[in-house]
Amino acid sequence: MLTRDHWIAAGFDTLDHEGYSAVSAERLARRLSVTRGSFYHHFRSREDFVRALLAQWESDYTDRMLEYAAEGSSLEDVLTRYLAIAEEKRPGREIAIRAWARRDPLVAEYQSRVDNTRLSFAISVCRSRSEASVDADLIGRLAHLCLIGGQQSGERHRTAAFAHLAHEALKLLRHASFPNRT
Repeated sequence: MLTRDHWIAAGFDTLDHEGYSAVSAERLARRLSVTRGSFYHHFRSREDFVRALLAQWESDYTDRMLEYAAEGSSLEDVLTRYLAIAEEKRPGREIAIRAWARRDPLVAEYQSRVDNTRLSFAISVCRSRSEASVDADLIGRLAHLCLIGGQQSGERHRTAAFAHLAHEALKLLRHASFPNRT
């Protein structure tokens, strides 16, 4: 029996392989070999479906992955795990959602919330696990931009290199002087 989860999985598969413009009740129904009426049995509207799809993405690609990252034993380990998000999940999905967010305010709302949650996590971890002399906000922002850049550039398989760069940046910041700091 077809469930909401089947529709959401079909939505992700469509998003992954055909892009956001292909995410429609009709196309998903064809993919699942059912009528479009089945879609409306599970979702009140396309917007209801999009909200369910994006809520699942937000949970899988943010909440669960940040829990994984937080289990790191050191700041470097947490940042390595944080950057692994870009490698371990389907970055094409993130790319498709970012493109979709540029056209759809509802998707933009989810994308913004996900980015803010991820960025806040990175900054918070850096603040709580680094020395006072380290610019935690800068390192957190750098990690967040590496995560996005790794996905967008296709360099996501270089997590170890990103982690090494983050580690080196931490070392440099620990020994740098910041004359303009107040």
